[in-house]
Parts: sequence; C-alpha cells; structure tokens
Amino acid sequence: MDFFTSLLKAYEKAEEIGLVDQQKGDNPVLLPLYHTSLKSNGKNIIIVKLDQDGSFYKAEFMADNQTIIFPVTGDSVARSGSNPAPHPLVDKFSYYVSEANQSQYDNFHEQLANWIAYCEEGEVKDFLIKIQQFILQPDFLNDILHSLFGEDYRREGWKITYLDSTGKDKTLDLSAYFLEFSIVQFHGFKDESVTSYKALHQSFISFMTANQDNLRTCNISGRMEQITNKHRGLMGNAKIISVSNKGEAYKGRFREREDVFSVGYETSEKIHLMIKYLLENKNSSTWLGSSQYLINWFSDDLVNESQLDIVKPIFNDLFEDDEEESLVPIKPNEESRQIGSSFIKGQKLFGNDATYYIAILNKTSNGRIALKYFRQLQVSQLLKNLESWQENYSWEAKTKAGDYKIKIPIFNEIINVAYGVDRERYLELDNDAFRSDQYQQLVTALIDGNPMPSTIVKKLEANIKQRQKYPKHWSQVQQISLAILHKQYGREFKPMLDHENTNRSYLFGRLLAIFELMESKKYEIENPNKDKKESNRITNAERYWNAYTSQPAKLMMNLTNKIKPYEEAVRLNAYGIFHKLDKERAEIVQLLSPLMAKKDINDPLDYQFIFGYYAEKQFFYTKQEKNESESEE
Repeated sequence: MDFFTSLLKAYEKAEEIGLVDQQKGDNPVLLPLYHTSLKSNGKNIIIVKLDQDGSFYKAEFMADNQTIIFPVTGDSVARSGSNPAPHPLVDKFSYYVSEANQSQYDNFHEQLANWIAYCEEGEVKDFLIKIQQFILQPDFLNDILHSLFGEDYRREGWKITYLDSTGKDKTLDLSAYFLEFSIVQFHGFKDESVTSYKALHQSFISFMTANQDNLRTCNISGRMEQITNKHRGLMGNAKIISVSNKGEAYKGRFREREDVFSVGYETSEKIHLMIKYLLENKNSSTWLGSSQYLINWFSDDLVNESQLDIVKPIFNDLFEDDEEESLVPIKPNEESRQIGSSFIKGQKLFGNDATYYIAILNKTSNGRIALKYFRQLQVSQLLKNLESWQENYSWEAKTKAGDYKIKIPIFNEIINVAYGVDRERYLELDNDAFRSDQYQQLVTALIDGNPMPSTIVKKLEANIKQRQKYPKHWSQVQQISLAILHKQYGREFKPMLDHENTNRSYLFGRLLAIFELMESKKYEIENPNKDKKESNRITNAERYWNAYTSQPAKLMMNLTNKIKPYEEAVRLNAYGIFHKLDKERAEIVQLLSPLMAKKDINDPLDYQFIFGYYAEKQFFYTKQEKNESESEE
C-alpha cells in the first residue's frame, strides 16, 4: 500500500471509530471533510454572539490558543492571487462588507445562499439564516465595533482608532480578523458556534457532495469522484500534491494535466486532513530538525496513544546528568531490557498483527513538500527490529534512584556525540540541515532493520581517541560510544571486566585506566574535603590521551614515569587502594608481555581500548565497594 492510500484508509478508519470531529480536551481535532481550522493568537479572531432570535448580543476578541473550525471550498482553502475566493461562512472581516471588494462580497453571499437553499428545514438551516440575516443588516459592522471598542472610536477603512485602558489612542487594523459566529442558548442552555456545531459540519459535507460534477476515476481511491487539481497546503502553503500550471509539463503525451494523475476532491481532502492531524498530534509527529518531520501511526491506534517514540526511546529524566560519573555500579536487571519500557511511553494499545506506518516529510520550499521516506510493516516485525536495535545499541546508565538500567541513546544524543561541538551546557551541532539528514539515516536504519550507519560508527571510533575535545561532556561521549560500539564487527563487549581478553587495544585501555585511577586517588587523598577545583584536576592519563591511543607502547613508558610520585603517595597513605591497582597493573603487564616484541605493538589503538578502560574502572570501583562493605561488617 502506498503512502497516499495508507492515509486514505486511516482517515476512513477514523470515520468508522468516531475520531473525526472529536473535540475533547487538548488534543488536536481530525477535521471533517471540507473544513479547516485556525488557531487564535489573541489578535486574529473575533467572536460574534447572537441571541436566540438572531439579534446581536456582543462581540469579543478570542483568547489566545483557542481554535476555530469552519467550512471551506476547494477554491477557498488554497486561495491566492488578487481575487481570492471566499470561505462559505467564517472569513476575514473584509469579505462581509461590499465596500472592500464587491465581487468577493457577492461571491460570499451567493455561496452562503446556495448552502442555505440546499438545507432542509430544521435547526441547521435556522442557524445559518440567523447569521445570514445579521450580516446583511446595514449596521451590523457598527454593532460589532461598538461592542469591541465602545462609543469613542474612529474608523478609517479597516483601521480603528480607540482609547485603550490607559486613555491613550491605539490603532488596530481589522482587515485580517476572522469572524466566528455563535448563537447563545441555541440548544437549551447550550451555546452553539460554527466550530462546535457538528450537525452544521455534516450539512456542509452533504452540500459539497451533492454539488460535485465531472466525475472520473480517482487514481488513489479507485472511486468515481470529482477530480481536482487544487490541493490543501501543509506546513503553511507548501503542498505534497501539486500540479504544474505549465502546459509544457505534460503536453505531447497527455491532453490535460488530469490525465497524468487524477486525484478525487474527496480523496484529496481525506489525505491532507489526515496528514494535518498527524503533524499536529504530539504523539504521532516528531520534528527532525530543519523543515523535516516524522509522522507515524498504527492501523488500530491512529492517535498513537501507545506513545511509541523511536526517536526518543527513553525517559531522559530517569537518568542522572551525563556529566556525573558513577562510582559503584549496580548491574541492570532483566526488567529493564523489556522492549515496551524502552520505546513505548504509555500502555501498549496495538496488536502484534496490526500494521505500523511511518513517513518522513520535508518542506523543501515554501511551495513543496517532499516525501523522503515511507514504510509500512507488521507490528511483529517492528518489535523485532526495535528489540534488535535495543540489544545492539544500549549500555548501562545510572538512574536517579541510584541503580543501573539499560539506556538506549536517543537519536539527538547520537548525532551530537558523533558530530557536535563541546560547549558550556551541551554538545551542539549548528548545521540544522545536516542534523536532519542524520535523523533520517537513523530512522530508516532502525525501521528497516539495518545496522547503525557506518559513518556514525567511524566518527564515534575517532572521537573516543580525542578526549581533550570534550572537557565538559566527555562522560556523555563515552556513554553513547560504548552503547553504539559494543557489538561492532562481530565482537561483543560487556561492562564487566574480561580478565581473559588478550587483545592489545583492550589491554592498553585497561592500563590507561590504572594510570588515571592512581593519579586521581592521590588527589583525593590530598583533598579529603573534596574541593571541587582540586578534585577536577586533569590527570596525565587524560592529558596524554590522544598521544597514548596513537602510540600506546611509547606513551606507556612515559606515563609510567610520570605517575611514580603519585603512586608513591597512594602507597604510603592508602595502601589498600595501591595494592588493588598495582595487582591489576601487574596482570595487564603480564598479558601484554608476549605482545611487546611484535611490530604492531606501537600501532594506534582501535575502538576496543575504550571497553578495557571502562571495564577496568568499573571493576575497581565495584571491588572497592565490596571490600569496604566487608570491612564494615
């Protein structure tokens, strides 16, 4: 099933389950056919309230962040040019007054009259007639202005000058303000507006359907529909379906542009309204940087109430700050490995036999939207791919509760660690377009069941050898790199120390940790009160990190000499710590000895060194805690 057909089926499923025009809570509304919405900013919508008999009651500016829903036509929803088509009922102030544009005024009232004529006798028709009669009154504009500004105002065209609350003159241009209509106590004690009146929406849908002509086969739905070449804009006026106005684009092969690809008006509406809804729904849309968005949904969970989020697979606030380094790790438990807790933020509401849909849309210009990626797959396959990603790209991390759980890096972390610059607060990547491209690569790799992009893997391998580049956020670089690299090239590394591993890079990594620990322990002994400035002194291991990873055998001797004063201080003041570190060093040197005569002994280390380094430090702290606990007993 292609992208457009999938959206069509999704909208029709939404109609079946009553999701269309559902106006509850703070959720976005999946609009009914031939309707659009407009969000108030406090300065663009005026509510006009009428009494039950249709007489004027009052007018007021709509509060910020409220949304109105109103009917549109194919011409009005994509209007442009010098004489834009009017909407059928709710529109800008200027469409209601003949002095602004007689042609637009006539078209507006003709359109409204035709709709009223189509309506059967009843409440909907009564609702429309009362609004029509009010806006046909010669003084209706004065009623609205008096209600908004009082008696003391001046009008020049659409510019209104009035006294504000401080007594000063203030000028307001009303030409772009929309008028929303409401009738007080229309249904008993309930007010009814154009936005809330669902029977009104259905009436307009019926009116539009009844007036369709020139029916042909839609290439998407396969049904007989009125074919259209005018489609809604998304992300402003940018279109995902567009038709060239230039005849040379199709002449020669086709007689008319509709012969190239025919889209029914109703089908176009369903497709675009579904995309609009998915983009507005925070559970189904994710911004990927620049003008690129990811949308996703399930065949049995259109709203994505399950809150599946492949881009951010964890709750960030569950974990300690990246800069904080743990001293005593507690190993992850099996519960933390459950796939649902990693990628699904809510309760799993989709079945394993359902279908999952995902697309990436990119606004390439003010007029065009490109479909960069689209996939549909069975949920059972999706879960397998998510589980594989979790197993391959995760590592232990400390939670705020003090224990350790498996953490899957979010995409933004991966991108920043691979390509970002170390700054005061964060690792930052300034190239938004590049970031967006990396997001796409990660999304497609996960969904398609492919490995991490090799460009990212290679960049992480390079970055872990350049510790000096990350004075503020090295722990984050290390954490993410361990997660991504621990199962590369057919090898697997675990957080615990592997005493049997004789790989040269792994052993040199262990030794580097010993050098660092020996010196840092000396600083701790000298600074028992843990003065922050003193305890954060850079060790020689950190200072010579880049050189060590490039020429390990040479720098091993250099660092051995440099830490002699520090190890002597540790030996005299904390013999237990010295003994543990010295014992580990002796083991490492013994394992390295057979390798020292080989030609490659001083070659640059590969990525495996970081796992030796990490495991040695974790082993030391874990053993230290164990021994301290035993001594307390």
